Amino acid sequence: MGEEAGVSEAGDRRETRLEYARALAILGAMAALCFVLRSRLQTTDVAMLLLAAVVVVAARHRRGPAMLATVFAIAAFDFLFVPPYYTFAVREGAYVLTFGVMLLVALVLSRLAARLRDEAESARERERRAATRYALARELAEAEDRAGQVAVAVRYLGEAVDGRAALALAGNGGLDFDAATGSEGGPFAGVAVRVAAAWAMEHRAAAGAGTGHCADAEALVVPLATADRVLGVAALVTNGAGPIEAAARRTAEALAEQTATALERMQLTERHDRARAEVEAERLRTALLSSLSHDLRTPLGSIEGAASSLLEDGGALAPDVRRELAQTILEESRRMTRLVTNLLDMVRVETGTLAVRKSWQPLEEPLGVALLRMDERLGSRPVETRLPEDLPFVPIDELLIEQVFVNLLENAVKYTPPGSPITIAAQAENGAVRVDVSDRGPGVPAATRELVFHKFHRGGGASGADAPGGAGLGLTICRGIVAAHGGRIWVDESEGGGAAFRFTLPLDGPPMSAPPAD
Repeated sequence: MGEEAGVSEAGDRRETRLEYARALAILGAMAALCFVLRSRLQTTDVAMLLLAAVVVVAARHRRGPAMLATVFAIAAFDFLFVPPYYTFAVREGAYVLTFGVMLLVALVLSRLAARLRDEAESARERERRAATRYALARELAEAEDRAGQVAVAVRYLGEAVDGRAALALAGNGGLDFDAATGSEGGPFAGVAVRVAAAWAMEHRAAAGAGTGHCADAEALVVPLATADRVLGVAALVTNGAGPIEAAARRTAEALAEQTATALERMQLTERHDRARAEVEAERLRTALLSSLSHDLRTPLGSIEGAASSLLEDGGALAPDVRRELAQTILEESRRMTRLVTNLLDMVRVETGTLAVRKSWQPLEEPLGVALLRMDERLGSRPVETRLPEDLPFVPIDELLIEQVFVNLLENAVKYTPPGSPITIAAQAENGAVRVDVSDRGPGVPAATRELVFHKFHRGGGASGADAPGGAGLGLTICRGIVAAHGGRIWVDESEGGGAAFRFTLPLDGPPMSAPPAD
């Protein structure tokens, strides 16, 4: 750092010498031109030309070179253009007034030029600061979490002071220096900087190097403060040996304030998301309990009635009646099993614990098992499968995709007339396999095609009357399972009338070490 500072100071001295040299060169060139044309110019003309050269120097350079140019212009005017020539003696008192006016005008012009130059530099600084703040705001808004925002802020704060920065956020026990971002072996390593950070945190003001508080610290510490609290501090260190310049400090403080606002907004968003998730979880628990109390009552009542009849039978019941009662117990038990399974699957989908274990499988396997499970419920319904012979293997969790088929088939049974056909087709397209489960029922109106995938939504029956039994979770579970596989599910109108539920299964999965056995 010392070598870099020495190089910078040497460069500044060299630039200053060049400015003085350029000022003398401009005035020398103008004096030489006037000397060549001395016989054709009036004395006042020469004074105006030299004064114009002084204005040029004052407009382009700092006050020191402008003052040197003024003195040189008066000296050249007196020595070369005021009789007696080639001497600084002045015979006429009027020329003394001319010298005074030239000096006054040069001083005023140089002061005005310096002010304009300072204002222009200030405007450029404000423009740079505004551009930096805009860029920071854009990247902070694009950050996905607080860690991303902190990384963006560290980079911008370091660039603002031409050095490096570190952020330490406040926690329950104060500033967490151990988890400070960007501080590896850096600003927060020293005890003095940590003391300055604690002071800045408490007093909501800058501390450390270049300030009146904890000035022995090697870093400047600025608070990340909002209107009502301090979220942390930023420690800033330049790459050079000198303190942070005033303009850079103002920029850094503005960026720190903007970072604090963004971090607070992220905290509020996270808090809101957590509250919304808690409300949604509570609503789900309430709905599940309501569904259990409502939908389990009917099968439990049927099972209880059938079991009571069998227990109280003293041999009066005919064999076919006893068989019918046993069949009722079996069917209602299976209905309860499906209901409880759907409720448990819904909980897994909602809590994000749905584990997908993919392996390359032919689609016929989960479809065949689903058709066997649904054999009794399908009854006499014709089910047509259209799976091409060249359909590729798909990376799926066989049990979960089997559940998707079961839920879609159950949905078709509930909402279509008895005996109506069901078609299951699949084809490869755009790096995925698309599966269609179509029926010949009343279909799904366009206005409710998205609602059918919402939790606890129940549509009308095959006749459009009352909703069939069930918790209204089957299609929601299908969406969760398909989404967990990286696909999507939707409903369209079937070509022959009715509803066509379509879902995709992407063909990207674990490497296939060997083709599955046929």
